[in-house]
Amino acid sequence: AVVSTQSTGGLGYAIVMGSVLVKFPQILKIYGSGSVVGLALSTFLLETFCAMINVAYNYAQQFPFSTWGENFFILVQLVILLMQLFYYTNRSLLALLAPVVIPALSLGLAKLPTEQLAVGLTAAIPLLALSKLMQIKANFQNGHTGQLSFITSLMNVLGTMARLFTVVQEVEDQIILVNAATVFLLNFIIIVQFLVYWNVTPAVPAEKKSQ
Repeated sequence: AVVSTQSTGGLGYAIVMGSVLVKFPQILKIYGSGSVVGLALSTFLLETFCAMINVAYNYAQQFPFSTWGENFFILVQLVILLMQLFYYTNRSLLALLAPVVIPALSLGLAKLPTEQLAVGLTAAIPLLALSKLMQIKANFQNGHTGQLSFITSLMNVLGTMARLFTVVQEVEDQIILVNAATVFLLNFIIIVQFLVYWNVTPAVPAEKKSQ
C-alpha cells in the first residue's frame, strides 16, 4: 500500500510538472501562424472558468498538490491563450484585461465557503464537457482542426489518463472522479478527430492571402 501510494504520488507530481508546458505548443502555434482559425473561443473561456473552480475547490479541501497542481499551471497558460484569442480577433482591450481579471476572480473564488465551491465544481463538470464538445463540434463543422495543436491535445489525453489513475488511487471524491473521467474521454475524441482530418488543410483567411 505504501509503495502504491508513493508511486501514484510520484505520478501525480510528474503530471503537475508536465502541465507546466502542456499548452505551450498551442501558444507557439498561434504565435507562429498569427491566426486562431478553427479555435472555439467559448471552449477556452469555459475551460478557464472550470480551471479556476477546480483550483479553488482542491485548495479549500487541502487535497495533495500532486492531485490537482496541474490545474494551476494550466490556468496560467489559459490566460495567455485567451490573450492571443482576443488579440487575433481584434479585441485588444479584452486581451489586456484578461491577465488582471482572471487572477482577481480566482482569488475571490478561493475565499468562498467549501460548500459553495463544491456546487461550483459540480457545475464545472458539465461546463468542462461542454467546452470540449464545442471544440469537437467546431472541428466537425469546419472539417479540419485548424490551428488546434496536436501536441497539446495529445499531452492532454496522456495527462488526463494519468490523472484519472491518480484520482482513483488517492482521492475518495466522486465529483473529482467523474470530472477526471469525462475530461479524458472528450480529449480522446479530439485526438480521433486529428487522425480523421490529418490531411485536411484549413483555408487561408482572406487577409493572409492579400499580404
